[in-house]
Amino acid sequence: MTEPKPPSRGDQTREALLLAALDVFGRSGFDAASTRAIARAAGVNQALIGYHFGGKQGLYQGVFEHIVSQMQLRMAPVAGEVLRCLDTAPDNPAERRDLAMRLMLDIFDVYTNMIGDPSSAGWVRLILREQQDPTQAFQLLYDNIFSRLLALLARLVAMASGLEQTSETCRIRTLMILGQILIFFIARGTTTRYMDWGPPGPETIAAIKRQFHLVLASQFSQGVAAP
Repeated sequence: MTEPKPPSRGDQTREALLLAALDVFGRSGFDAASTRAIARAAGVNQALIGYHFGGKQGLYQGVFEHIVSQMQLRMAPVAGEVLRCLDTAPDNPAERRDLAMRLMLDIFDVYTNMIGDPSSAGWVRLILREQQDPTQAFQLLYDNIFSRLLALLARLVAMASGLEQTSETCRIRTLMILGQILIFFIARGTTTRYMDWGPPGPETIAAIKRQFHLVLASQFSQGVAAP
């Protein structure tokens, strides 16, 4: 087997700039962040931003391409498994509901694991900024992450509840279920203060998973929900 080549100096520089920009853009926003500060944080010459990314705007877009690729890397295996299971879903309503709930839990287990990933804190800062004031980067996030996730979740919510997948009720419920996990990303200050938690570790992640499993089961335990 051929040994993988070590990253070139150019690849290392590009990676250093992306990680530095992720932090600086997340803390300062696009307008206030300076390429000088980003280059200093990356430990490289400022001119290399233009060489690798074409400038500040290209670097900002590159950061979101990095975020998307990292999220896809974590989500792709479970999304593929969910789609395979849906292709062979049973006809029995109770069995379909149980399968849908299990698959939702599999998806949210991946997201819950990301709460403990130190790199996700930088992602969240930038994603929140884009939610409030969308740019072209938001379109990249929505097309490649959020729209696909929501479509998959809506399909599972419909299967578990008996609702029509494209109905307003189903889509609202899908967003509400997603919000139950996102609260631990977007409101870390509140959740850690209220729970008296330190940095999220294995015990914290396990506790969130246990409660989310119980909440999700209670939401669909009665089968078809009223619209």
